[in-house]
Amino acid sequence: MAPFPEEVDVFTAPHWRMKQLVGLYCDKLSKTNFSNNNDFRALLQSLYATFKEFKMHEQIENEYIIGLLQQRSQTIYNVHSDNKLSEMLSLFEKGLKNVKPTTVDWKPYQ
Repeated sequence: MAPFPEEVDVFTAPHWRMKQLVGLYCDKLSKTNFSNNNDFRALLQSLYATFKEFKMHEQIENEYIIGLLQQRSQTIYNVHSDNKLSEMLSLFEKGLKNVKPTTVDWKPYQ
């Protein structure tokens, strides 16, 4: 009988990236000058981009990985059904519209 093919590790690298992003923001939060609109806006822009990446990660897991796991085990269900990523993205968008840079040549967030 032929040996089983080696499994592709779809967990370590993508989740390492998510951990890396969380660590990055722990550092950024401690260094942001919230009294300075430019600093605060830069943090919001960066957080918005990161939460978009989290959302994309979630969509990839839901579309490609969770289904395969459910075929193997009956204990996997609705892993991302109770998250707040869409709400967070909406809050960052609103924040970016309300926090204007202090320089003259700013462009509104789109």
